Amino acid sequence: MATAVRLLFLLLCSVPLSNSSWSALMTPRPTRRCLLLLAAAATSSARGLSPPPKPPPLKPPPLVPRRLYMDWVALNSKATARHIMRPPTTAGRAECLQIKQELSAATAAGEFVVDAFSAAAATHSLDEESRLNGGLLGVRLRQGVCRLPELDRACFCSPLGRVTGPLQTSQGVHLLLVEERIGLQMHDAGMSRVVAQPRQEGGVRSVLAPPDPGEAGDGPELLLSLLGLAVVSVAGGQLIGAMASAVDLGAMASAVR
Repeated sequence: MATAVRLLFLLLCSVPLSNSSWSALMTPRPTRRCLLLLAAAATSSARGLSPPPKPPPLKPPPLVPRRLYMDWVALNSKATARHIMRPPTTAGRAECLQIKQELSAATAAGEFVVDAFSAAAATHSLDEESRLNGGLLGVRLRQGVCRLPELDRACFCSPLGRVTGPLQTSQGVHLLLVEERIGLQMHDAGMSRVVAQPRQEGGVRSVLAPPDPGEAGDGPELLLSLLGLAVVSVAGGQLIGAMASAVDLGAMASAVR
């Protein structure tokens, strides 16, 4: 049902609008700006390795127009993320950097990054709404749902499984951890979540893992969905355009008078 609603929505919006493109109007800005950043971070581990200086070029699946792919990503990508908020001051930024160093030391010592981040959020975050839940912003949030646009953008731009920040918003300075992201596996090197892997010397390593077998991925189903979306959008746009051209606007204006 949800897929049908999305297809219908795109069909109704496929009529040309002056010189503006459908993607420019409807695709959330995070998608168009973030895919290159995701490619740069795709080969980085969850322990905080620096991304490569030159990200590989990004391309949609074969036979799929880039604009259509961006629209599909905007409608289907989701993220589970946590944050820590400190005051919007120079001191708050310094506190975030200190917390980030402590988190790095904790994960290097064998603590799972999600557990360490949750404990730090419960102790240090000023966001009362999420603090008691380990800084959780939400589970599998769609783009545009997060109340702060800077955090919303970061949920889909930040490297998966790594503590990022400080990030400045209107409410404060933040650290962010994206623990799961689905719908963008193509740009996360096939990975979708951070998991704990036992170490021989004790403790765990925080490593990236692919989605569960039952999860929808960026495989053949993506290509079929995009091709179906393209057919529906083109056919619907032509149909609505023909209907609009058949309407005698002059006669309608006269009738209204």
